[in-house]
Amino acid sequence: MTEIEQQKRIANYLAAVAHLLGGRPGRFTEFRDKVDIMLSGSAPHAFGLMQFASRVQTTGRPLIWVHQSAECPTVPQIGLAAQMGGGMHYIESCMLCLTGEDDRATLVPDGFNLGAYWFDHALNLHHITDAPASTFEAADGDMVRAYNRLIAIQAEQWERGDTFDLPHLAQAA
Repeated sequence: MTEIEQQKRIANYLAAVAHLLGGRPGRFTEFRDKVDIMLSGSAPHAFGLMQFASRVQTTGRPLIWVHQSAECPTVPQIGLAAQMGGGMHYIESCMLCLTGEDDRATLVPDGFNLGAYWFDHALNLHHITDAPASTFEAADGDMVRAYNRLIAIQAEQWERGDTFDLPHLAQAA
């Protein structure tokens, strides 16, 4: 695979994540303007997320750190750094959940005891205190639905020949 094709695939994948979190296709540029999103070769970790604190505080944009492991590339590891309610939130591991009635996935910290994060129609990030499910087992169906939808969105974009520009942080990573 050429470097250009690899960059196209990365941009396509990040656009699929943005579509799943934002609820609609065709908003990747708008999503990138409101959210810093990056695909990294390493899993999100607290120290790494904290290194983005000043950027998040200065820009007001949350950071979503996506990592696809070789062991399980269809289930990305997702980290989040966001300024919420006057404080910083650092989440090393979020699961994607898509309930049957939602048009967008929520980011649920993997302990299921820290609430959930979701983007509204204007792509502003919100925090709710209760996760859509209280345990991994209870969220299993919603997580499977979210990851299957992510794969389907990416495939649909690729088949249509959609092209996307890499976000700034993806170019730097």
